Parts: sequence; C-alpha cells; structure tokens
Amino acid sequence: MTAVTMTNAIAVKRKLSDCEDDLHEAAIAQTGLHDFGDPAYRDAFRALLDGFDTDVKVSERGLEFVYNYYFLSPLTARLYAEKGWAENPHVLSMPIKKPVVIIGLPRSGTTALHRLLSMDPQFQGVEFWLAQKPQIRPPRESWKTNPSYRAAVAHSTMMISHMPGMIKAHDILADEVEECKKALCQSFLRYELAPFLRSYGRFYQTHSHLAAYRRYADILRLIGSGEPDRRWLLKENYHMTEMDNLFDIFPDACIIQTHRDPLKTIPSLCSLWYMLEHAIHGENARPEAIGPREAPFWRKALDRADEARRGRASQFFDVDHRDFEADALGTVRSIYRYFGLTLSPLAEQNMREWIVASPTTKNGPHEYAGDKWGITSTELRDLYEDYRKEHGFN
Repeated sequence: MTAVTMTNAIAVKRKLSDCEDDLHEAAIAQTGLHDFGDPAYRDAFRALLDGFDTDVKVSERGLEFVYNYYFLSPLTARLYAEKGWAENPHVLSMPIKKPVVIIGLPRSGTTALHRLLSMDPQFQGVEFWLAQKPQIRPPRESWKTNPSYRAAVAHSTMMISHMPGMIKAHDILADEVEECKKALCQSFLRYELAPFLRSYGRFYQTHSHLAAYRRYADILRLIGSGEPDRRWLLKENYHMTEMDNLFDIFPDACIIQTHRDPLKTIPSLCSLWYMLEHAIHGENARPEAIGPREAPFWRKALDRADEARRGRASQFFDVDHRDFEADALGTVRSIYRYFGLTLSPLAEQNMREWIVASPTTKNGPHEYAGDKWGITSTELRDLYEDYRKEHGFN
C-alpha cells in the first residue's frame, strides 16, 4: 500500500484508529517482512491512533506527515529490527558498558554537544538512517550507495518539507547521530506527544515503559555488534522523565546534563513545537496553548532527573550552556577528565573542524518570539525559580 492509497484509506474511513490493519499492511508491503515481534506494542499503537483522532484535527497535508512519521516509519523499523535479531541472535547477549548519555532541557545544547562528542572515533551512536532501518552498521564508505541510507535521506527531506524552519532549529541529517527517541518509538513510546495528545498522555502515564527501554537496548546491540569495543554515546532530553528505566537498563551510565536558562529554552522549544503542530493540523495550530503545556512538563522532568541523582551523584556531570558556548573544547576536556576518558589528537582535530562547520553557523540562528506561547516571562520565572537560582540564571 502506497502513501497515496494509505491516506485515501484514512480519508474514506475518517478515523486513524480504523486503519490499524491498513498501516501494518503498508509496512509489510514496503519491506516484504511480516514479523513485528511481541504484539504488546499494539496497546500503545492504538492509544496513539486514538489520540490523533480525539485530540487534534489533522489537516489534509498533515495526514501524510502523521502517517509516515508517527506510524509507518516505526512499524517498518520494527520489522527490520526483528529481521536483524532473527539473523544475528548472538547480538542480544552483548554487553553495553558505561554508555555516555546526554540529557537536559530541550534547546539547552544537548544536540550540539552530542554531535560534537560524536566526532571522537572512540564513540558510536545511532545514526538517523540506522534508526530508520536497524541493522549491523556497515562500513561508512558504503553508505552513500546503500538503499536504506538513501531512503532515510528522502525521509528527512520529507520532514523538512513539512517543517521548513526545522533545519535552523534542529538539523536532520541521515548520516549524523540521532536522539534515542527514534529507536524508542518502535514501541510507540512518544514522550513528546504525552502532553500534546491528552488521551495518549493518560495511557503514557499509567503504563510501564521498561519493555520499550529493553527493546531500545537490543536495537543498540544490533547496530553496534560489528564494533563491540566502541563506547555508546546517546542523547535524549526525554530520558529525564524515565531515569529509573534508563538506569535499570544501563546501571553504569555516565550522565551529562546540560543547563540553560528556561526563559530561553522554553520559548525556543515552543517555537519548535509550533512548527510540528502546524505540520500536523495547519492553521488549526494554537501557539498560545503550547507554553502552558510544555513549561510544567519540563519542570517535572527536571525534578525527576534530580531524584535520579540520589545515590548516583558521581554518575552525573553538569554542563552550563554559557560555558559550552564560550569554550566548547574546554567543556569537552572537563567531561573527559571527570569520566576518565582520553581525548586523542584526532578526536580534538575532528571536533575543531566540526565547530567551524557547525549547523548553527551553516543554517543561521533559530529565531523565535518569546511572548506568543501563552505563558509570560514572569510565569516562567516563578515556575523555574529554584532551578534558575541554583544555576545562576536569575
């Protein structure tokens, strides 16, 4: 089933929740594979379908985006992951030792730090295209001719076409490391949609996500099995809401938490969210609803991250965004010293080159208004008062 016939089927049935079988058939038709693995994911899948039916009005153009991004892409990724494990069952017993995991408020420099550290060849991450089609990572020189890589390039191009401002706010490149959400969404664990889709949010808050984290770890094992000695470098802002599950799976994780003034991060996040909402339901997007939804969500996420430090303080290293902006390599050296890592001359040179050619410089600054998101600077100051005081942002 093609994207056109799928969107036609949805239009005829009028509800995404009536298209569960159609969506699975489309994934099978696209891949030629049939094994989706443990069917427990279908509960979250259905909750997400219901959320889009109940809580938002998806525009005609947004239907293609929702269909591809939230449903077809993770379903096809599930099929490829199951195929990879069936063909390489030995990878499931491979250890993942002391992964470096970057967390922090969105727009606090997590992506820049993630991509900068990924220039060090001692690390491996989940590249966007391998999150799209999980498999044992092939030699990098073969990627450009790999059909899966080329399909991922087309997918990222589709995303940018629906959100043209995205490239300034959050660059999407098929060959660069991607946040963990791309692998976790195979279980239809969509943290970012929990506050956006209320019915899905209720499901999200009342169900365990440990199985999703176990699957996520097995995806890492598959992708990295060809280079088992390289250390994992991971990044996901939403891990702050799931620190118990993260430490259940990676008890020796080395956590880097970035910090930036919420008076800057929250309006910037709202701007990014508005691009996404506009892609989903066009002119029905309501910018004034975003701030009151996102600001308290991330306040609670910070509290969860603080709770996770109890008894594990030595596993956390804090990065002030102001320090990172002023001296990125100095920040990197501090991280390496703290966690006992070695910064090789090659890694340092790679990082220097990345800084010169960084997406912020290349694409121009991401600009956003701070007064249109339904929450005032005074309300943000009150909500984040203790956090801002602790980190010297007041």
